[in-house]
Formats: sequence, C-alpha cells, structure tokens
Amino acid sequence: MQKKSTVELRAKEALAFAEKLRATGLNWVQAHNALFGPCGKCTELFPTAQERAAFIKTQQHRRIQELIGKLPRPIVSDGKSIDEVSGRILVRVPRSVHASLLTEAEREGVSLNQLCLAKLSAPLQAAPALVKRGA
Repeated sequence: MQKKSTVELRAKEALAFAEKLRATGLNWVQAHNALFGPCGKCTELFPTAQERAAFIKTQQHRRIQELIGKLPRPIVSDGKSIDEVSGRILVRVPRSVHASLLTEAEREGVSLNQLCLAKLSAPLQAAPALVKRGA
C-alpha cells in the first residue's frame, strides 16, 4: 500500500508540472519531451519500469495525455506541418550497437523503438529552436 500511495503522490506532482507547462506556450512535442524525455519530469519521478507501469494506470497520467493533446501542433523547420512527415526513418547501425540497444531496452522494460526514440529526442530538448510554435 505504501508503494501505491508513493506512485499516486508522484503522479500528482507530474500532473501539476504538466499544468504549469500548459501555460508556457510550448507545443505538444516540447511538452511531451519535458515530461517523458530522457531528462523529463516523469522520467525522473518514475525511474523504473515497474513505477512507470503503475503511473500509466493513474488518472493523473490520463489527464496529462489530455493536456498534451490540446497543445498546439508544431511546425517543422522546413515549413512542413508535422502532419506532412511520415514519422518513420531507417537507421543502419553496426550489429554490436543493435545488440547493446536491445540489451538496454530489455533492462529498462521498454521496446527498442521507445528506447531509440528517447535517445533521439534528448538532443531536441537542448535545441527547441528547431521546432517553431504552431497552431
């Protein structure tokens, strides 16, 4: 029972953070990264796969997803809307890198895609000028 209340308290903290983000004028990509990216608030509050799984089941997580979904959609720097890009890329890596990524994803309790997305998103947080605020 102690573990559950700890998750609930941290979920409330995450929701409060998300509500503050909403007032900053960020688009949904920037807000998502601030919450769920490698250095994001939820990533820090729920560091283990078990804690993240418990958080995802909370009402606060559902509310956070609703808040993010209502934020403005970004415009990609080349003038295309985010709806005009496919969301798919193909990256060829050495087998050793692939094996290391698979091992890390399993250890973290996430899919290989989720791990790679987190790793690719980290530099984007440091360079928000690459994504312009859009309606």
